[in-house]
Amino acid sequence: MHSWHTRKGTVFVTSGVGYGKTSLSAFDAAELDAKIHATNAIRVTSFVPPHWSISKQQDRLATMSGKGAFLPMAYQYAISVKESVAACLVIGINADLEQASIIMEHAETGMEPEALQQIAQESVCEVFRFRGWTIADFVKSEAFGKPKDGLFVCALVAALYFPGEN
Repeated sequence: MHSWHTRKGTVFVTSGVGYGKTSLSAFDAAELDAKIHATNAIRVTSFVPPHWSISKQQDRLATMSGKGAFLPMAYQYAISVKESVAACLVIGINADLEQASIIMEHAETGMEPEALQQIAQESVCEVFRFRGWTIADFVKSEAFGKPKDGLFVCALVAALYFPGEN
């Protein structure tokens, strides 16, 4: 069982693109592409606790995200059958290791991923300024897709929280 208030854990950052005959199946295909295999997402907002690591290890995420586990996840997605879709996620890593880092995620139809990355990064910078915090670095992820063959396309970005994992 997970202890949600643990001082250590890992946040896995991932992204995926999926296609399906319905918007829901396109979303599921995007989850699979992102190596989120069988997870009940508990939607959370924007903070990575201090002392948590951030990983992009897709193989490790694939082995940990199955079996229908209930996991906290910050995510955003866009789905369309007519327009391109893009999703991005930016984490501002706090220079003060005793403070949280901040996640911003955006998704839109008809936009390029670079434009969304800029919006997300500007949002991270702004909320750091609100708090008087300093950004040491950024972790970024993005997904982009176009409809094809009459199928829905879904672009998904996510950060999955695994308390106690390092």
